[in-house]
Amino acid sequence: MAIKKSEPIHLGGNTLEGGGQLLRIALGLSSLTKKPVCITNIRGNRPGGGGLKAQHLTSMLWLGQASNARISGAGLKSKEITFTPNSSPSTHPDILAGHVSISQSTPGSIALVLQAILPYLLFSGALNPIQLRVSGGTNVSNSPSMDYVEQVLIPTLSRIGIPHISSKLHSRGWSTGRTCVGSATFTLTPLTSLLPAFHLTERGPVTSVHATVIAPLETEREFRDNLDLMFDKRHSRFFSATQTANSSNEQDPEIAIIFSPSHHEKRYYLLLVATSSTGAKLGRDWLYDGSVRAGNSSQIIPHIVRKVSDDLLAELAHGGCVDEWMADQLIVYQALAAGTSRVDHGTEGERSLHTSSLHKRTAMWVAERVAGAIFDGEGGCEGMGFCPEMAAGEPEGGVNGNDKRDELAEGLKQLVVGD
Repeated sequence: MAIKKSEPIHLGGNTLEGGGQLLRIALGLSSLTKKPVCITNIRGNRPGGGGLKAQHLTSMLWLGQASNARISGAGLKSKEITFTPNSSPSTHPDILAGHVSISQSTPGSIALVLQAILPYLLFSGALNPIQLRVSGGTNVSNSPSMDYVEQVLIPTLSRIGIPHISSKLHSRGWSTGRTCVGSATFTLTPLTSLLPAFHLTERGPVTSVHATVIAPLETEREFRDNLDLMFDKRHSRFFSATQTANSSNEQDPEIAIIFSPSHHEKRYYLLLVATSSTGAKLGRDWLYDGSVRAGNSSQIIPHIVRKVSDDLLAELAHGGCVDEWMADQLIVYQALAAGTSRVDHGTEGERSLHTSSLHKRTAMWVAERVAGAIFDGEGGCEGMGFCPEMAAGEPEGGVNGNDKRDELAEGLKQLVVGD
């Protein structure tokens, strides 16, 4: 009797936010759950016609190799793909060996590649640590930076029960100034059992704010002066809750500024991260994308400091346990966890922020359709309880399995060399 194959889950790529996030979450969950997906009108809400960019293809082809998937429509600017993972449990040889390498010849965001494949690696069922090396961009416009990954994403994942992930930045890759490719290595330990439901519902007062500045070397003094002035003027807004909770002043709030040269006169980046008494990390940043002319740093630097501090203070005022960008990235882990996880996103006036952004709503929409998770619209999610053993197994043998991996590996190689 022939086994009936399940029909692909159809996802309109222009739904809600309609960008690359929809694709990344859908493919990651499809690879784990073995549910095929068909995505049409890919990145349909993006200017320039949408379709797959090299960064999306890189992630998709790797996930295809890892899950031994059949892929149709894999090509630059493709607007429709069907992704069908092999239903038999298997573990990619690179994962078993503990070394995974993904190369990009352009500064496509390392953080977004990590976002796409990290759930698969963590829930792969592999028994040994995995070293993941990714080349691409560490500081890319409209993408999380490597600094945000290290200072906000990784600590937050640790708080929800993910084994600690260590990172090493080898070199920076930039999309501003003279574009260049960098690389980073992440060392992670896959889960060996269900991820228990987690709760991030108590933030507590802010105890420290750290500033990371990457800019032309000659601007260091000016950045430090502007940040010092900003912290002096806004100290009570950052730390008012701390002062109320700790009226005895046993421990003063901590402010730290770290500066690194960007090695280009047009590269300006600032990240501010607030840490609370419960260990919550909220961050906001900006890779400056405005006009840079000789001698106008005195206008640029105050503008950057003001904007990023405004953004972080707005996040803190909402009262949530995560910032807007982190809230999006936790949704896939809520969907995979066992039981009801809850994350407090905060409020603005009388308006709840749990479904306020298109990114969050898009991530929930995909997770509900592919993983069967149920979101309540108030930060709670009944997850599917994905067990890593569901994805684990010996490498698939036989000519067909190896041929498929060779085919996908060759596609990835051609993409990286010819991009």
